[in-house]
Amino acid sequence: MPAVVLDARSAHAAGVQRLLQRYRAVPAAAPIRLAKSTSNLFRTRTKARVAGLDPSGLTGVIAVDTEARTADVAGMCTYENLVAETLRYGLAPLVVPQLKTITLGGAVTGLGIESTSFRNGLPHESVLELDILTGAGELLTASRRENPELYHAFPNSYGTLGYAVRLRIELEPVAPFVALTHVRFHALVDLVAAINGILLTGSLDGVAVDYLDGVVFSADESYLCVGRQTSEPGPVSDYTGQQIYYRSIRHERGVPIDRLTIHDYLWRWDTDWFWCSEAFGAQHPLIRRCWPGRYRRSSFYGTLMRLERRFQIGDLLEKLHGRPPRERVVQDVEVPLERCAEFLDWYPRYGADYTDLAVPAALAGR
Repeated sequence: MPAVVLDARSAHAAGVQRLLQRYRAVPAAAPIRLAKSTSNLFRTRTKARVAGLDPSGLTGVIAVDTEARTADVAGMCTYENLVAETLRYGLAPLVVPQLKTITLGGAVTGLGIESTSFRNGLPHESVLELDILTGAGELLTASRRENPELYHAFPNSYGTLGYAVRLRIELEPVAPFVALTHVRFHALVDLVAAINGILLTGSLDGVAVDYLDGVVFSADESYLCVGRQTSEPGPVSDYTGQQIYYRSIRHERGVPIDRLTIHDYLWRWDTDWFWCSEAFGAQHPLIRRCWPGRYRRSSFYGTLMRLERRFQIGDLLEKLHGRPPRERVVQDVEVPLERCAEFLDWYPRYGADYTDLAVPAALAGR
């Protein structure tokens, strides 16, 4: 066994022991939480009085089995780190959520979705087994055969059943590039019909579809972003610099073609946190040139938003303009495909901003 694997397994084992020791030291009536350095939750929370559980040693990839196409991964490993490791072998998780700092354990216990979900399901559906620290302080392995009730109940449990400290997941081969086609629709019913056709056939106009997501800008401007894996060499776009991915989707007519490396495709939404970086001025050409690249990512915008909520900067600005405070909501909504057009037609009537609606086409079809 390679030394790097031994080191990773040793680091993980030591991390599990630290987690157990810290858990057993928490007073009986005290709340339990993980001392995470990043978060993709944006609700305001009361500051905890008790130190969180130490997750160090639980943040990496333990091992990749290229023959079995599986990976053993620590529960606090971010998808950014997970993908960086698996792509070295031409492999990727079956589902990679759009934001880099989402953790594998978080995507399983809180669910996740991405453009492969129309064919691969949700992140927890590719989990073969996992080790869980339960509320009783036990460390249990759960799979379809071992502790199956816990295995099936853990997804979407949001930490109420414990924390995943190790997960074994399936991987799939990926090509070096993704060829993209952005198909515009002028009616929502046509968008939904196209989604249904892809779900039934796995193809669009006779071409196999590997990736599928969509964006709605208005009732008469919506898009399906259809991706196909390819090994063909050629020029690729870069949306980590001055160019902005969601703006590349929009067009008046025709069907534009784009190409990205598989790495940049997986993180195409992260650079600008979908389109929300605009709220911080990061899409203004002059500001963008001065904005450090290491801060052009969703986790930094999330930090800025939490600071804004902490000091109520937005409410103060509204007050200066004589307006009442506005509620800012980041929320995923699951809609059955047969009611998708109805929902998208209803959504803007209640003051919602259409440009803040990404259509999870894959989930709508499940």
